[in-house]
Amino acid sequence: MARWLASLVLFSASGISAAAWAEDSIMTLLSDESNLTPQAFLQQVETEYPGTVAEFEIDVENGELIYELSIIDTQLKTITEFEFRAKDGRLVKQQVESLEADDRDELIAVNLMEDKSLSFSSLVNKAMSARQAYILEAQLDHDLGISYLELKLIDENGKSKIAFDIESLRPLPLLKWD
Repeated sequence: MARWLASLVLFSASGISAAAWAEDSIMTLLSDESNLTPQAFLQQVETEYPGTVAEFEIDVENGELIYELSIIDTQLKTITEFEFRAKDGRLVKQQVESLEADDRDELIAVNLMEDKSLSFSSLVNKAMSARQAYILEAQLDHDLGISYLELKLIDENGKSKIAFDIESLRPLPLLKWD
């Protein structure tokens, strides 16, 4: 029993340090000036591809920072998923699909953004106006009659999450439930 308990404590401690190491590693990659910042990258993509960015997230593959995003084209009724290298913005993967029923919430938010002549990058900048953090994920959504941008951020204090109302251009309180 004592050996099992000692193993559990050791395993739990290594999990905590592994999580902290992962956060440090992501922070190092995001702060590497040879990588495009997520905000600069989003602006670049918006000028090069038709449609509205609906989702953005970072990934690390073989120690390299990868930017993944989805663009909804309301004219063609498609959603295109992309993967780009953060170092040079080079396209790694692209997949185009027709919009489906499970894309409905993002589509509602995209339509509101188009009606308000907002770009994804400008919405992200408004949501992060006073924050000095890096974007881990950003996604448009529509729930409870509200279209919003949900951001997952990381800074030297750790991870945080914010929601930003597209209609009013104001922060939303985050609801928590079990």
